[in-house]
Amino acid sequence: MHKSRCLVLVTVVAAAALSITACSSSKKSNTNDQAGATATSASGQSSASSSPIKIGVVADLTGPASSTFGTSEKGIKAYADAVNAEGGVNGHTIKYVMADTASTPTGALTAAERLVQTDKVFAVISDSASFYGAEAYLLKQHVPVIGTGFDGPEWQQKSNTNLFDVIPNADQSTVYTTYGQAVKKVGATTCGSLGYSDSPSSTASIKAFQKSCVAAGLKDGYSTGVSFGSTDVAPVALAMKSAGVDFAFMSTVTNTGFAFAAAARTVGSNTKISFPTGYGGDLLKVSSAVQAAQGFYFTVSFQPIEMGTPATKVLQQRLASVGETASPGYAEQVAYLSMAGVAAGIKAAGDNPTPASFTTGLRAVTDFDADGLLSPVKVSFSDYDPAQSCVWFVQLEGSKFVLVNGLDPICGGKVAG
Repeated sequence: MHKSRCLVLVTVVAAAALSITACSSSKKSNTNDQAGATATSASGQSSASSSPIKIGVVADLTGPASSTFGTSEKGIKAYADAVNAEGGVNGHTIKYVMADTASTPTGALTAAERLVQTDKVFAVISDSASFYGAEAYLLKQHVPVIGTGFDGPEWQQKSNTNLFDVIPNADQSTVYTTYGQAVKKVGATTCGSLGYSDSPSSTASIKAFQKSCVAAGLKDGYSTGVSFGSTDVAPVALAMKSAGVDFAFMSTVTNTGFAFAAAARTVGSNTKISFPTGYGGDLLKVSSAVQAAQGFYFTVSFQPIEMGTPATKVLQQRLASVGETASPGYAEQVAYLSMAGVAAGIKAAGDNPTPASFTTGLRAVTDFDADGLLSPVKVSFSDYDPAQSCVWFVQLEGSKFVLVNGLDPICGGKVAG
């Protein structure tokens, strides 16, 4: 089994040193679940009118990916508290239970089994790089799953009828013009990329990035993979410098990407560096990370809060209520957007929602925008192969993320062939 399938072009991950703790058991974190909640699991039994609906959250709370996903609950709680204070969704308050994967696919399966068999959850949110280990079980149990497809290709398989990806274009193997156009706009000419050789999604994403550059008339300089989480990247930095790479895309967690940045400086390279990881308050809270990431580009899959739109202001207000006053880290982003997907599914499921009516109803939604955060993007949950990819870019200047002119967002279509 593959060690990891995490981190794709449309994701952004919080910046902090990775924990090396490993464990195969599933643990329960803080939860707002209350004994006696009447929402049911995927047995098909309906949730009585106005009764709470219980959502399970599969997240990497310990283990190698915990620095990315350890703050998942903030995004969940921020959304749940806000809608519950307003009377719930269609009269249903939302309860949640956190379940730890320990950053392993077997841990994800254990977490999912506990959520279904013991906690009797109505649906599951995936905020985990190891979620693919639980998908077959949840599909068999007819449990709806809401999340983003960064962990692997199962989200694009129509046979997985229970999966709902709240961010479009998560198929890492599809090549869009988006990234090549973005690289060209910032004045680069030769593309390089670094991913993980033991992560199919990471490998696919760097291949797609390089092809997108070529489609934009740029040079395919150098791309390669290292073992998941590795910081032994000095040879990669030297190879990219030799190939004339002036824009390097990191399909990695931040410890690998930051190690590359340090190595690039050591060998005298001034290449621009882009992360689909790192945007958020977690980076800004670490002074050494802020110093290391000066001038870096970060991709974001929804409106960055720096845009100051009505939707981002609501997001900020809700996160502030749970103690997050900076830009949301990746785990919080996925959790919050997924909760918006849960709300959309409850609304579409009728007066007495069941997992089955939730699945049918949400699949028919064609204009999901996460309460405006994805605008101008509209997600159709029946479309597994979107024709367009849109990404927002920000750049770190001092202690702030700033929008990049012309890349807020940039959208592109598929590259032929």
